[in-house]
Amino acid sequence: MSVRPFTAADLPAWVALSNLVLERNVPLEAVQAEDARRDPARFSRRWVVEEGGEVRGLAHLYFFPFDPPGSLHASILVQPEARGQGVGRALWAVLEQAAREAGASGLTADVSDTDPQSLAWAERRSFHQHAHRFASELDLGTFDETPYLDALARAEDQGVTFTDLGGADEATLERYLDFYADRLIETPDLAGHPRWPLAQVRETLHLDHAAYPKWLILAVGPDGEWLGTTAMVRYREMAYNELTAVHPRARGRGLALPLKLHAIRRAREAGLTFMRTNNHSRNAPMLAVNRRLGFEARPGKYEMHLPLVTSDV
Repeated sequence: MSVRPFTAADLPAWVALSNLVLERNVPLEAVQAEDARRDPARFSRRWVVEEGGEVRGLAHLYFFPFDPPGSLHASILVQPEARGQGVGRALWAVLEQAAREAGASGLTADVSDTDPQSLAWAERRSFHQHAHRFASELDLGTFDETPYLDALARAEDQGVTFTDLGGADEATLERYLDFYADRLIETPDLAGHPRWPLAQVRETLHLDHAAYPKWLILAVGPDGEWLGTTAMVRYREMAYNELTAVHPRARGRGLALPLKLHAIRRAREAGLTFMRTNNHSRNAPMLAVNRRLGFEARPGKYEMHLPLVTSDV
């Protein structure tokens, strides 16, 4: 068994194996487009294990903006029938060495909270649980907003209006990127992290490809102050809610649910079938809002951390 670097010819097998193990259905063309947009200055290395002309396992070591500063993200996927045969172990040896050579201070990995076998595998390599994120989905076809209109009315009674960035000029967009970046580091996910560069915010919100400015929604006070935001991006037939956040000075005024309600309206107007989001286990207020709106739980992920001790010798 040998590990070799990934080549472009491996991409169809890479996508097929990723879809199988992660139980998703991402088209090859979508991955090709994502690879084409990847910033070559960002660290990204991939490897495969091939046996008998078939890719049996893959590994990816890359920069991920939600990871701690200096950390690299590690992903190892193995065909179910090839587990227990040393494929993952071989990939891990190459990936760990590459991370050390790159000077990474640590590794971050995601493990499904319904996969105890993979969790144990990571823990045997000294990964520890850092965070737990819950995924949830909302069926947009059956959603009825009627029970939530009172919450919207209460916000409007405070003089709050809801608008979006449709038709916004560049100065307003730049202001929004700053507002979004400030809200991010107030979340449990990124508290204590450096503030994101605005280029990273643009990338996350797909503003340079498949942009939907009307899906960047603001709650605005009677004096024009921006009180909160919710932001969505589109993945095929899914609306993904990247962030819903309220400025600290505006918390406790019941604005998060009306913001989400406006996002749901826009996703339904676009004809999408479902909305998905992820929430940190410590983000109890947003988890409560999602439950109230009818989001249903889906398998979540453990964020696993492994510090890498480097030697000066």
